[in-house]
Amino acid sequence: MKPPHTRRRGFSLLETLAILLIVALLAGMAGQFARRPSPRLRVESATRALCAGLRATRMRAISTASEQTLTIDLRRRAFFSPAVAETALPEDAAIELAVSARERTEPSRGAIAFFPDGGSSGGGLTIGVAGARAEIDVNWLTGATRCAFH
Repeated sequence: MKPPHTRRRGFSLLETLAILLIVALLAGMAGQFARRPSPRLRVESATRALCAGLRATRMRAISTASEQTLTIDLRRRAFFSPAVAETALPEDAAIELAVSARERTEPSRGAIAFFPDGGSSGGGLTIGVAGARAEIDVNWLTGATRCAFH
């Protein structure tokens, strides 16, 4: 009598290599997602968001024919306005805010007002993280926003 046909258990070499390849790809991708963005990228991202918020607030002032204000809260590291939802700034950033005394509501909180004619109260902001730096200037006469990276 013949012994019953037995099947081998386990994985073939090809199946094992395929699994190892998938695990290696996932580990490589996880490393990219876990890494913190560079200081320059974080400064540029925050600056672009703030410049867009300033411009949107100015456009809202013009379109609604009413004064609109973008508030910058240094303690909470955020900015907001009626035209822009609250947006976070980098936690480790050194931020300097230069606005008129009238627009400084608290030592750690200031604002830039935009008027229906397009003008503004003017002001400036510097954002720096580990050597990367950006400056934002709002012209008081025209309300134009200038963003520069260093």
